[in-house]
Amino acid sequence: MYEETTEKLLEFISKSPTAFQAAEETRRRFLEEGFTELKEEERWELEKAMELYKKYNVYVVSDEIWSDIILSGHKHIPTQSISEDARMRTAALYAPSKTFNLAGLIGSYHIVYNPWWRDRIKKESSLCHYNSMNVLSMHALIGAYRPEGYEWADELCETLTGNVDFACDYIAKHFEGVHVTKPEGTYMLFVDCTDWCAAHGKTIQDVEKACWAVGAAVQDGVMFHGPCHLRINLASPRARIEEAFHRMDKYVFNTK
Repeated sequence: MYEETTEKLLEFISKSPTAFQAAEETRRRFLEEGFTELKEEERWELEKAMELYKKYNVYVVSDEIWSDIILSGHKHIPTQSISEDARMRTAALYAPSKTFNLAGLIGSYHIVYNPWWRDRIKKESSLCHYNSMNVLSMHALIGAYRPEGYEWADELCETLTGNVDFACDYIAKHFEGVHVTKPEGTYMLFVDCTDWCAAHGKTIQDVEKACWAVGAAVQDGVMFHGPCHLRINLASPRARIEEAFHRMDKYVFNTK
């Protein structure tokens, strides 16, 4: 019994060189044992969290700037919609900058229903004189949230869903030793190259440099706590995404 337990532990450790792989291996083992997977788009996680925040009187700042960019088959659940207590306990932060490419115009905003907390946030944020909306950002925000903007955002999500599907499928079929978990939103991929780097004696910096050398702009994931990961932005036309992956395939991951 002791030897069997030790072998299972060593097997788990060997399959979990990073926190991301440890989580995936844990998930796989739970499913094998008959546990039911609870999806992130379901309310249970937020409901349990808000129960704890209520119990310990914790106020919540919910960053929902990516909430417009949800891939097909998924949905966003606003934290403030969980309960009346969550509505009064949460400051929800939004902006059109990610969805409509308006970064730099200072058009972000918050929704706070609790008058006491709203007054405190307004007072503190006014002290730096930076977060004030200007004429350009005001009209950009109004324009983005009109019906034409809704239509554009729907088409954007459809395009990004296709790009993410293509990228994840391509990685699975062509990049042996490279792993990625398909996201439910945003246009970013966090690609785990641990096994590939170990097999080829490379560092993630070597991979990043090789990608840039052939015109595939990527970012290493070290600053995002991915020690051997790449961060790939898929917010481009499909033709450019395909060209980038073909170059990485031929000149980086499967170079002769």
